[in-house]
Amino acid sequence: MELKLMMQMLRKKLWFLIVFVAVCTAGAGLYSKFMMTPEYEAQSTLIVNKMSADRNGAQSLDINEINSNIMLINSYKVIISSASIMDKVVSRFPEIKETSADLSERIKVVTTQNSQVITLKIRDVSYSHAMQIVNAVSQVFKEEIPQIMKIDNITILDKAKPESDPVPVSPNVKLNVAITFIASLMIAIGIAFLLDYLDDTVKTEQDVEKYLELTTLGAIRKMKRKDLKTRSSAKIKKQVGENYAQLSQ
Repeated sequence: MELKLMMQMLRKKLWFLIVFVAVCTAGAGLYSKFMMTPEYEAQSTLIVNKMSADRNGAQSLDINEINSNIMLINSYKVIISSASIMDKVVSRFPEIKETSADLSERIKVVTTQNSQVITLKIRDVSYSHAMQIVNAVSQVFKEEIPQIMKIDNITILDKAKPESDPVPVSPNVKLNVAITFIASLMIAIGIAFLLDYLDDTVKTEQDVEKYLELTTLGAIRKMKRKDLKTRSSAKIKKQVGENYAQLSQ
């Protein structure tokens, strides 16, 4: 019964739910598309790997060195974002016009478990600027790591490349609209339940029995304007008929 009453209440507030959700969803879509500034992402990949030479001088893979390189990646993640690296990036590439603190906050270092690959990502309102920054950080890190760790095992696998028509990664209009739709629907349902809870007026016979504990003896049906017109026309017709009958006599 409670579920049935809840569904009836939501059915009464259906127009409110539809309008509220539609306005919020449309507003989120328009704001995301026309008001939010697009951001572009550039990335560069590095690989931590150093080949060891066998007795004949040929390069070969050593599983122990691979495991050591993987263990070093956690240290490299911290070093990349350190002030030591970022200060050198700012001094060597003044054209990027960024501070070392801003670069440390914005650079994102992504690694995969048991992988020797490090991915550097950065977002900016200009793709060319983001590309310039991430390539500069990769280059400085590669050059500075032998002096810091006393080992030269960093290779730039891929640099960020120019794009004629870059695609922004933010804002995601579809995702924002979907999140807003779900959130606004939940908020609208909550408001509908709150309004129904705060409404203490007596509307039905069940409300009389529930709140006043009295038996309903009768009820006056709610009349609409068209009902009044129908009744008035019927009354006029009846009066005309009676007058005509009297004249006929």
